[in-house]
Amino acid sequence: MADQKKLQTIRGTVDKICSQNTIRVATKITKVHPLYRKRYGQVKHYIAHDPEGKTPVGSLVTIVACRPISKNKHWVVATATSTD
Repeated sequence: MADQKKLQTIRGTVDKICSQNTIRVATKITKVHPLYRKRYGQVKHYIAHDPEGKTPVGSLVTIVACRPISKNKHWVVATATSTD
């Protein structure tokens, strides 16, 4: 019986088109300071491979972990939803 490995997925918005098949996806995390209880936001960027190259800036995407494609690119776009 072969066990299926669950793939790591992340949802975010496209904030930059880097090259022909490369996009930058931003994810926002809201944290609470442990002492002062103030909420603050942090943004983390992921470089992802877009095989079709048609994902516009501002669209909501789901990226999935894959084998390393380049030095920083080891995510691939699974689904994209345009926000027009």
